Amino acid sequence: MAQIELVRVDFRLIHGQVITKWVRQTFANRIVIIDDNLAKDEFMRSIYVMAAPSNIEVNVYSVESAISNWVENEMGHGKLFILFKDVETAFKTIKGGVPIKDLQIGGLGAGPGRKAIFGPITLNEEDANLLKELDQENNCHVYLHQVPDEPKMELKKALEKLDSLKNKN
Repeated sequence: MAQIELVRVDFRLIHGQVITKWVRQTFANRIVIIDDNLAKDEFMRSIYVMAAPSNIEVNVYSVESAISNWVENEMGHGKLFILFKDVETAFKTIKGGVPIKDLQIGGLGAGPGRKAIFGPITLNEEDANLLKELDQENNCHVYLHQVPDEPKMELKKALEKLDSLKNKN
């Protein structure tokens, strides 16, 4: 049985901050990326595998294969750092039965309808509603946190900030 150390939503997936800070802090020895498109793209998958340190195993699953892998053997072995590119994929995975109790929002980039909530972390209405449902119905602690040595923001405060930004427009 694998042990989930950290679960993060970050559209960049494996990048400098992830490798240098979060992997070290969690002592994870496996990075699990859950993303339907990446699971189908052998070339891009290989780039993410090469981006990780040589002592870190990288697995890429579709949402469906991640759920079935959890049901079959709880993703096998090791200390897991699970990465999602977007909130919707995390939502589907949790709703599908992977027991994620803490969800860190670390990097959601800019785009139409998105509002900067905490540093460069943005939210839109759709993401906010999905995260709120995870928090309320799935007992999943959701928070925004960029790097370990900086403060984090709880979902409730992030949703309040999103509401206040909407009311200004």
